[in-house]
Amino acid sequence: MKNKFIYISSLALLLSATSCSDFLDEDNKKAEIPGLTYMTSAGIEGLVASCYSYTRAWYGKEAGLGLSEMGTDLFYAGYDNKQRSLVQYSLTPVSLDGNSSDNPSLDHYWEAFYCAVDVCNTAIHYIGKNPVLTDKAKDQHWGEVYFLRAFYYLHMVNTWGAIPYNDTFITEINTNPERMSEEEVYSRILADLDKSINYFESAGYTTKAEGRANYWASRALKARTLLYAASWLGDKSLISNSEYSGKSLYALAQSEAEAVIGSGTAEFYDNFSETFSMKNEDVTKNKEAIWGVTYSSDISTAVNCIPKRYRLNISTGIALDYNSLITRTGYSRGGSAMLLMFVSMWNNGANDLGGNGKEVFVRPLDPAKNFHVTNTVTKEKIYIADHYSPYGRGFTRYLPSMYLWNLMEQYRETDQRTEATLLTAYTIAPGLENSSTKYPLMQDTAIYYCPLNANSPEGIAKQQWAKNRYRIQFAYNGDIPVFTSGDPATALPTEAAQKTSTVYGDDRYNSYKIGGWCSYPGIKKFLDDVFDEKYPTHDISSRDAIVLRLAEMYLIKAECQLNTSNGAQAMATINELRKVRAIEGKDNSLSGAATLETILDERAIELCGEQQRWFDLKRTKTLVERVKKYNAQGSGQISEKHYLRPIPEVQMQAVTNASKTEGKGFWQNAGY
Repeated sequence: MKNKFIYISSLALLLSATSCSDFLDEDNKKAEIPGLTYMTSAGIEGLVASCYSYTRAWYGKEAGLGLSEMGTDLFYAGYDNKQRSLVQYSLTPVSLDGNSSDNPSLDHYWEAFYCAVDVCNTAIHYIGKNPVLTDKAKDQHWGEVYFLRAFYYLHMVNTWGAIPYNDTFITEINTNPERMSEEEVYSRILADLDKSINYFESAGYTTKAEGRANYWASRALKARTLLYAASWLGDKSLISNSEYSGKSLYALAQSEAEAVIGSGTAEFYDNFSETFSMKNEDVTKNKEAIWGVTYSSDISTAVNCIPKRYRLNISTGIALDYNSLITRTGYSRGGSAMLLMFVSMWNNGANDLGGNGKEVFVRPLDPAKNFHVTNTVTKEKIYIADHYSPYGRGFTRYLPSMYLWNLMEQYRETDQRTEATLLTAYTIAPGLENSSTKYPLMQDTAIYYCPLNANSPEGIAKQQWAKNRYRIQFAYNGDIPVFTSGDPATALPTEAAQKTSTVYGDDRYNSYKIGGWCSYPGIKKFLDDVFDEKYPTHDISSRDAIVLRLAEMYLIKAECQLNTSNGAQAMATINELRKVRAIEGKDNSLSGAATLETILDERAIELCGEQQRWFDLKRTKTLVERVKKYNAQGSGQISEKHYLRPIPEVQMQAVTNASKTEGKGFWQNAGY
């Protein structure tokens, strides 16, 4: 089992929870237990491990992905998306709790992040009191916990803006919390990261191990934090922290990024696809990863599950569950859901590929029933599981916007990232050649998503070649377009195909399942590309989530250069990264001076789907502009108020100092 450290935390987490709930019961003597438990080495290990547990509520989970990628310029909501309010910008403060049909889960993340902070505060308190730990071990643990507290607060301040800031574990109920300004929160986050860096340096803890944070992870997160603060609040905006008052945050962010780049803690793979191969998914072994969220290879038990909520069911006294969009398989099994999020309905049951009522594609689930498909011509049984398994389950949650698709295709001939990222073709299993009665000339390709206009001369030629060979879906126009138009500002995923095909003269495409909202080019960087017969097409994955990696440091450096120096220097840094990502023998460089659009384009190509895009558009104040320009699903309702998410209704109802005036008492974000 990989990354054992993260998975020994259940008892410690339950004990630390007493600081938030059971502790308040004056007749409950259990409050004495943590003090005794945390005097042991194992007790502190478990407590520190529990501080990591909440990272798995956000990274690799559908709800966290929605809040960080949905409603941007990169992705549309697919047919079965469960968070449409995020892309349509119809958010409200209403706490939807267990609803999983359309739930941004803001109330659950508000609770989860503050619980995470409370556990971190508990650890900070008890590490110093432990009599058996060596000074080196204490320094390492403090480095980890200060890193994690900064990590959680960074997500909160970027989501909600001004927020309450707690730096001691909870011992009593506070009904009149104060929202601290964003500048003060950023100042404290950076103070935590500086403490983390100093503790790690003192402990000599600089290498990746067991999924733990380390010295270079803290410096990488500091680079990101400084960039976020500079772009959102201003270059010299921090005044509460004397270490940063009057200093250029862009210059400091660039310095941190350069230090990480030059440290040797991470290096690039020759092939971009290797960065996301399941062979390299373990963040402790992945060459490019600096730090990430770990998932055990055991996906059949609860070992990967996040903690239960602090909040108790009033009638039973039992801890409540977090929303299923966060827990995915509930509390019986845990893991990453990323393999499900970006895949279209490739095995769509529309019967446009098969014959005699059979499909060429079958999703392999049960070895006894469908690890084989019969060739309708030769009657031979063909083993298909290892070929089709990597395609995933096709949950139709997210599809690339026309902007992202066009951007990727623009560099297909020179840049590895296009082929490694976009899933534009599905091929049949070897042995099924010429077995489709609908496409009698089919040899390998069964479905191809073509970025062209079907009515263009090139599109017409492509269609003529594809006839009787495979299903071809053009970006727009033709029998079965993915989008309604070629204009990224107005293009929407199609919801139905033509009742009668103009190419074939039959009704093979007469199904909503072949509309663009169900059938579209996918993102394959998160798929389980290593076949495991035990889990042939699983609904959960052991894939770790890479949160900080080397390429981001180059992108941070370039953005800082753009703001402190000039676009030429920024472009030189971008071209350093593009050279690494170039197809062998190809010139992948860009010319001219970089602009903010250049930076955002490059971040889109490199980081799409990695749970940063909404924050990128928010902090650069381009969210409204780019959604209107590239995302027709959200362009009609998005406005300036959407740069912040609403404070959950359940929190507003719990305080006694609720206010309608921004900056006074506990106020709701403007517009909600």
